[in-house]
Amino acid sequence: MERPIDLQLNYPSLSGQVEEFNDLLLAAARETESLSALSPTGGNIEDKEIGAQWLSHEGYPITPQAVYLASGGHHAVLVALLAGSLVGKTVVVEDLCYSHFRKIAAVLNIRLLHCPADALGLKPAALREICARDKPDALYIMATINNPTGTVLPLDRRLDIVAIARATNMLIIEDDAYGFLEEEALPNFFHLAPERSFYIYSFSKPLLAGMKSSYLLAPATFDAAIIENLRLTATNVPVLYTRVLNAYISTGRLQRIIEEKQEEGHRRQEIARSLLSEHPVLGHINGWHLWLSLPAAITATELNGRLQLKGVLVNPSTDYSLTEPRYEGAIRVALGGEPEMERVVEGIERIKQEIDYI
Repeated sequence: MERPIDLQLNYPSLSGQVEEFNDLLLAAARETESLSALSPTGGNIEDKEIGAQWLSHEGYPITPQAVYLASGGHHAVLVALLAGSLVGKTVVVEDLCYSHFRKIAAVLNIRLLHCPADALGLKPAALREICARDKPDALYIMATINNPTGTVLPLDRRLDIVAIARATNMLIIEDDAYGFLEEEALPNFFHLAPERSFYIYSFSKPLLAGMKSSYLLAPATFDAAIIENLRLTATNVPVLYTRVLNAYISTGRLQRIIEEKQEEGHRRQEIARSLLSEHPVLGHINGWHLWLSLPAAITATELNGRLQLKGVLVNPSTDYSLTEPRYEGAIRVALGGEPEMERVVEGIERIKQEIDYI
């Protein structure tokens, strides 16, 4: 049976990455005195210093004390929600929201309110109205390269959102899963409002899918709660993987991999857009996914079912929608689930056939 074309998973991968990772893993194993020892919850000072250096931008230095190591992006998001005492509370999200955050919120009995967005991202004016009406406790946002639309929130909107959060005493949780693909990095919300922002930088996308390590930035006032919830949910991160991560960063190799992934993402995005030139598409210039709007004659659910029969896996817009009924007008097409671009092209051609057949 032919393997389906995977346009769902979106872990950018480059040739030779696995072999390089294995080499670094073996080197770290030889150089680490005790792999069985427990590292301090949240990371030791060396780990935190490397993380602070990686996450600092010009004009926005990060102190090691603000950095915590977690076991991947989902884990860091969970810890931020728990440390922020958001169980059973109300959180605002973009009207198209990362599907796994919705699932985490459901487990914690968090009420989600969707805020309208446009081609630039979340609308501050709409957020202001929601805050005045519903008094939410926090905002969860993918400000740089939204999943699924690929939008990048401009600096002026970030500053407006910070002003709203300060006026309403609202926390901000920023999930930066894809921001590494943006060449002109904007200050994140922790840079702009460190007293109320949690920031998550995970490494399964910049490095490898199995690299379940992440940095969590958090306000100093939440230090005890962060440590306690890191300890309760995972105790600590594996020493060996932390050593490998430190090596990637300190040698400059991670930065070179990111630049290569930006270039390859740009190439794939251009090819995909040229194939879909007659259809409305959103996506970041270096993004490894795109958002394809559908003609009114077919729903995302219907198209998804047809594509599965044709051996193509995509994400329907209903996966990201909070409205009732769920938004049926688009699909997310991932460009990183298949190592070979030829397979991606074949999948997109099958999508076009189904749409054009209508």
